[in-house]
Amino acid sequence: MRAWRAFLALLTLLVLSPAVSEGQALLKQLVSPGQLARAHAGLDTKCEACHAAFDKTAQSRLCLTCHKDVAADEARRQGFHGRSAAAGAPCKTCHTDHAGRGADIVRFNPRAFNHAQTDYPLAGAHQRVQCVACHTPGRKYRAAPTACVACHRKDDAHKGGLGDGCQRCHNEKGWKQATFDHAATRFPLTGAHGRVACDACHAGGRFKGAPTACVACHARQDIHGGRLGTGCADCHVTSAWSAARFDHRKTGFALVGAHARTDCAACHAGNRFAGTPQACVACHASRDVHAGRFGTSCGDCHTAQAWSVTRFDHSRTGFPLTGLHSDVECAQCHKGPDKTAKAPTACVDCHRDKDVHKGGNGAQCEQCHSSAGWKVTSFDHNSQTSFPLEGEHTKVACNACHVQPAKVVKLPTTCGACHVNDDPHKGQEGPDCGSCHNVRGWKVGVAFDHDQGAFPLIGKHAAVACAACHASPRFKDAATACVGCHRKDDHHAGALGTDCATCHSPADWRIWRFDHDTQTKFALTGGHADLSCEACHTKIAGARVRQSSECVVCHLKDDIHRGSFGAECQQCHNTDTFRRVNNAVH
Repeated sequence: MRAWRAFLALLTLLVLSPAVSEGQALLKQLVSPGQLARAHAGLDTKCEACHAAFDKTAQSRLCLTCHKDVAADEARRQGFHGRSAAAGAPCKTCHTDHAGRGADIVRFNPRAFNHAQTDYPLAGAHQRVQCVACHTPGRKYRAAPTACVACHRKDDAHKGGLGDGCQRCHNEKGWKQATFDHAATRFPLTGAHGRVACDACHAGGRFKGAPTACVACHARQDIHGGRLGTGCADCHVTSAWSAARFDHRKTGFALVGAHARTDCAACHAGNRFAGTPQACVACHASRDVHAGRFGTSCGDCHTAQAWSVTRFDHSRTGFPLTGLHSDVECAQCHKGPDKTAKAPTACVDCHRDKDVHKGGNGAQCEQCHSSAGWKVTSFDHNSQTSFPLEGEHTKVACNACHVQPAKVVKLPTTCGACHVNDDPHKGQEGPDCGSCHNVRGWKVGVAFDHDQGAFPLIGKHAAVACAACHASPRFKDAATACVGCHRKDDHHAGALGTDCATCHSPADWRIWRFDHDTQTKFALTGGHADLSCEACHTKIAGARVRQSSECVVCHLKDDIHRGSFGAECQQCHNTDTFRRVNNAVH
């Protein structure tokens, strides 16, 4: 306890001493756990360079303030400090100080160091190299070069001629185990080229500017002596120089059939290639049995399969041979001397004796007949005429309508032309039978829209059977006036005329409406509005009655004046009641 008190007293004396700075330095020496390493010797009295009062976490930040290269590695996640477990860890985890001037604060063990945690992992032969071979003593480990030429410049047999990208050919397994992908150049090695030693083309290690033309290596093997130019690859291939192959299609004269089996010298005598004739007669003139009468276009009939195998494309003449024409002998049509008589192409020229129409339908036999057979006809009535055949019409025989040749007598297309005898309306409905009938059958699906006529069926008329109004197919004989069907329903006995629709409606005969105010000149007002029709119209049966509108006709018995004031009762009375008079002005 006494020692602690003495220490506090001494501490107080040092702080309060006139030489404060000297006291503080002495205090730092007293509280320091030990001397700093030799590299940090200049910081013995500068504790604040690595420590912050009351902030233990500030130490690593202060370390990185001085060690900027390590700070940059951690920020970029590169190098040992940016890639290994050291990234983000406190510096004191690996590096401790205050252990004396000779202390090793780095504590680096080269043998236990994992190089894979750096930017340059060691692979292949690099794993067997001593550290000092790359890490020069006295220099930081991070300063070691990574370019191949930094270590292998003396091994570069190309003397820098191929640049510094050694890794394009060399690898870490061994400097001499070079692999180069020749396909990455403009001259890939194929066939026999893949088995040739590099120095056969790259003499003296010269790679850039090596020739790629065939003649550069194969000029002494050119038996043509340069007459065919330098395009050796047109015939020769890389599998072997002697395995020559020429694509004759490039000349415009492809070798097919018997030509493919012909020896080159048969056409190219004395190795003459340029200017070789391609016309058939150049080789086959001695075989031309036509003696030139058909010209030099032998290929029009003869083929490369064999000279004796002929084939003529008749479609090129404008008259292709199809159907039975393809089986006809040439001489059957071509009867004159070769190329002196042009064979006819009109059907009637050969088939006139088979024309049952005797020319009535013209000479265009192909409109109906075909080359498959004269009796095989194919006339499309739908597309070749203005009267397409549909429904029952498709079952009708041609001569049922065309009793004479179609080109001689043109048939009408109206229904009545063929169905006049089938018309039960006796022409009353006009010739447009198609407005009701259809081609499925004369009596099938007959459809008439009564609403399109002058008498639309509405109300109860729509449910009435046709025969109720139309006693016979002569439909227009049916009456359209109401009394034509409802005379027995007219309890007015004709007294109100025949215009029943003035009051009655098609909804029901018993549903009627008569507007006395608008349909007569005598509006029903006041007491008149509640009167029954029979109150005024007492004579319904018999002759038609036109009711008078004078008051006295109905109110004669109500006239207390006995006619002394005349018949103009409305001058004083109104329709509310006869007993009430208006205020008269005397």
